[in-house]
Amino acid sequence: MYTPARAKDDRKRKGSTSPFQIQTDPLLATGAKSYNLKKSKLQQSTITAFMTEDTDRNTSYEDYLEATMSKAELSQASPATTTPLSSSPIPDEAFTSTLNAVTMELTKAFGKPEVQNAIRPMITLILREQIDKFITSLRKEIHDLKYELSSVTLQLNGMLNERCDDLEQYGRRNCIRISGIAETPNEIVENKVIDVLKQVIPDIAPSDIQNSHRVGKPIMGNPQKIIVRLSNYKTKVSIMRGKKVVNSAEDNIYINEDLTRYRAHIFKHTRKSFKSNLINGCWTRDGKIFIRERKPDGTDGLITRITSTVQIPGYKPSPEELLNFNLSQNTHSEPESTAV
Repeated sequence: MYTPARAKDDRKRKGSTSPFQIQTDPLLATGAKSYNLKKSKLQQSTITAFMTEDTDRNTSYEDYLEATMSKAELSQASPATTTPLSSSPIPDEAFTSTLNAVTMELTKAFGKPEVQNAIRPMITLILREQIDKFITSLRKEIHDLKYELSSVTLQLNGMLNERCDDLEQYGRRNCIRISGIAETPNEIVENKVIDVLKQVIPDIAPSDIQNSHRVGKPIMGNPQKIIVRLSNYKTKVSIMRGKKVVNSAEDNIYINEDLTRYRAHIFKHTRKSFKSNLINGCWTRDGKIFIRERKPDGTDGLITRITSTVQIPGYKPSPEELLNFNLSQNTHSEPESTAV
């Protein structure tokens, strides 16, 4: 390897030690072959400083270069003497021209097919790793957004269904259902309804009934139920308060509130729980379903409003019912336990 020390020995052997006989181009070629780019840049600036410095020229360029590079290495090894980037001197013309030349050479080198073929696999690998990281983070973000959107959608659907059910139930606030009235050919349903309701309100009149008709499919041995729309809400409340007179009779006629399909399903299972002695009572009031809990000793417990089959003792809810109930709990403003 041809080094500045070796060049110094060659010049001494030839009897030439004058620094002015040093040619710039051979030194640049020697520096490019022997040192990395950083040291080569330092050598360029050193040449310029050596040629312009006002000295007695008793020092050779090699000694000047070695002293300068030793100072640079010492300054790099000591963090306390490192020159801040903001205070670094502006490169002179020689350094700028050298930098431009190096840039041009690199541009030419990268334009060669063999260089491109050499660096293409490395660049491809780096790009692929970065793209994979980006795609992975993007997929996770999309997955999280989908999950959040699904949860919000389910919650909104639950809230919408609950509001619609409330509105539908409010539209039935003046209605009652009577079951167990026998069917006869060419019957007048209103007359049969009045005969049953007179057991509760003796002075009830046909004007108190706005409409009445049978609903549902006929089942063998069970007559269709009758929906009765009363003229005012007060009459309906009076009937519901005194319905025990009819419900306790031996003719199997029962009076209940007209519930929506969803609430009727819940009330059906509360009655099953009552028959299984899991609760001590169940009833409805203004479309709301209540149960009286049963303590371990069989005595009466708290009165609780039921808004889902999940709350019914002994009922095994489906995963969908559990999910809908958990979502509705986040938005339901009414307390679970209510004194009636």
